[in-house]
Amino acid sequence: MDAASASNQKIGSELVLEDEAFAEIVEDFLSGLDDRLKIMQDAMGSADFDALRVAAHQLKGSGGGYGYPMLTEEAGKLEKLATDSAADECREAVSQINALCARLVVSAD
Repeated sequence: MDAASASNQKIGSELVLEDEAFAEIVEDFLSGLDDRLKIMQDAMGSADFDALRVAAHQLKGSGGGYGYPMLTEEAGKLEKLATDSAADECREAVSQINALCARLVVSAD
């Protein structure tokens, strides 16, 4: 698989992979992602690094809890960058998280 195909590949929840009974709560989590991403975009737009850090921290915790360790990793990077008020790097990290979230699905099967 080439890099372009990998970057478009859907990512299913590891939690649902372990137990399909969690599919509904994972679906609820995914349906709320747009609101979380908007909060991060708004914080980025107003250079509110504290709000960005908080939003990234929350996403870091919930990402892993819902079976998306890649999301936890990316949100953790953003949290650190926001703590450092690194504007350009934060903008890139928010973009990466948006792209990653577009690939998240309940089950990749």
